[in-house]
Amino acid sequence: MYELHKESDGRRTRLLYEREGFFSGAVLVAKDGEVVLSKGYGMANLEHSVPNTPHTKFRLASVTKPFTAAAILWLQQRQRLHVEDLVSKYVPTLPNGNRITVHHLLSHTSGLDHPPGISDTKRWQTEELVNAFADKPMLFSPGERFQYRSSNYILLTYILETVAGQTYDTFLKDNLFRPLGMNDSGFDVQSGILPNRAAGYRAFEDRWVNGRLQDMSVHSGAAGLYSTTGDLYLWDQALYSDQLLDARSREAMFTAYKGNYGYGWYIDELSMRKNTVRRMYHGGLNDGGFFTRITRFPESRVLIVLLCNFLLSPQERINRDLAAALFGESYERPEPFPRSAAAALPATNPEAYVGTYEAFVPFVIKQERSRLFISIFGFKLELFLVTTTEDRDEFRSKAAYVRVVFKRNAGGKVTEALLSWLGEEESAASKK
Repeated sequence: MYELHKESDGRRTRLLYEREGFFSGAVLVAKDGEVVLSKGYGMANLEHSVPNTPHTKFRLASVTKPFTAAAILWLQQRQRLHVEDLVSKYVPTLPNGNRITVHHLLSHTSGLDHPPGISDTKRWQTEELVNAFADKPMLFSPGERFQYRSSNYILLTYILETVAGQTYDTFLKDNLFRPLGMNDSGFDVQSGILPNRAAGYRAFEDRWVNGRLQDMSVHSGAAGLYSTTGDLYLWDQALYSDQLLDARSREAMFTAYKGNYGYGWYIDELSMRKNTVRRMYHGGLNDGGFFTRITRFPESRVLIVLLCNFLLSPQERINRDLAAALFGESYERPEPFPRSAAAALPATNPEAYVGTYEAFVPFVIKQERSRLFISIFGFKLELFLVTTTEDRDEFRSKAAYVRVVFKRNAGGKVTEALLSWLGEEESAASKK
């Protein structure tokens, strides 16, 4: 069984990604209804040396959305609303509410936008959030196409609270969490005392730093919950029965509409070397320092849960490697950071690397004194030379699983680079 590339330091089994400083979190794998791996890795709190365990509570970020979708379907089963209802029935003041249905919100096909710049440090009421984006221009006509926007699930939260006459947190605890025995799940209130809460971390230059302080009310039912790997296992198992949702509701939830998105889940097929398997999944990312994912393979009753409290954990690669191992596929071992590598730029012409590069996303290479940095996705990471040859120089980050290989032409000029982001396959990047 894939053990996340374990190595022993004589005291505890360690994850190679953990040892390299690239991963922190908790992992759960289940097959045929039985848990086959449930462990914590790294630290829930670095400042107090508190380790992650299967009982550690993590922010779910957008892994919240499947629960909000389930809550709406739960209300539909009791005939308190219907997915074909117009939103104007519940929010009469919403512009275009007479064109948008609950189905459009659930499937991210409403055309609603989510404006940038909404403060994430103040306490929000759901109605205030709805008013913050309600009068913004539509991206497209409802039902025309898929466009992932948290505004859809914030509006669903408002509808839920209006119909149920309860807060989102109370409704979920009463009707989803407690019936399923999910006693370690709820809405993340920053000011509350929450036992076993994980602190979140980000990468900056050559080190980890604390994640941004946020009031999670800004994310509402789009991304505001916390949970544990064990509670998400209970959630997964309930979705194989009528315990929470009946067969018709589950079918609606797991039908792929536009953009391969159902109600709170992406639905597609994962193609490996020997197997192609249907999967349902959702990921989440939070600037407070959390990176999460739940992946279900229903035909094989396989579940993979990754809850990370380091924002640049190589989550997708670990998820894919776990799936490969469970389905009898091969996978590659992660490459450790060469600890004997040079910690400075080559003495000759370091500014040759500086510039803007176009890959799957543009990134910028900058030099500050004798140090080289990559700026990408809003992160600034220091790069360290690890190998050099006649026509290429390879750099790594110590703070995250990132590699950049600069390629030189016959004249010695750097014209392109190869970027491996969080351990993924190399992507070619041309220098502008």
